[in-house]
Amino acid sequence: MNGSKKWCTPSMVAHWLLIIGGLNWGIEGLGYFLGKGWDWNILHMILASISWLEGLVYLLVGISALMVAWGCKCKTCKAE
Repeated sequence: MNGSKKWCTPSMVAHWLLIIGGLNWGIEGLGYFLGKGWDWNILHMILASISWLEGLVYLLVGISALMVAWGCKCKTCKAE
């Protein structure tokens, strides 16, 4: 094997959502400590006027976390 893992599209999307969500939480924490408690939630800054869409993104990040934690059982992901 060449070491590269093949992922199905839902697994790739889940991993990217987790990376983006993790960076958002990291920036939020950094803002708390460096900005005297300021809200540096990038997602909220971008989608504040569309609260339902912000909630949907958070829900998708949570579903992505569950999917990555349990692992994808599709043929593409199981082939490795």
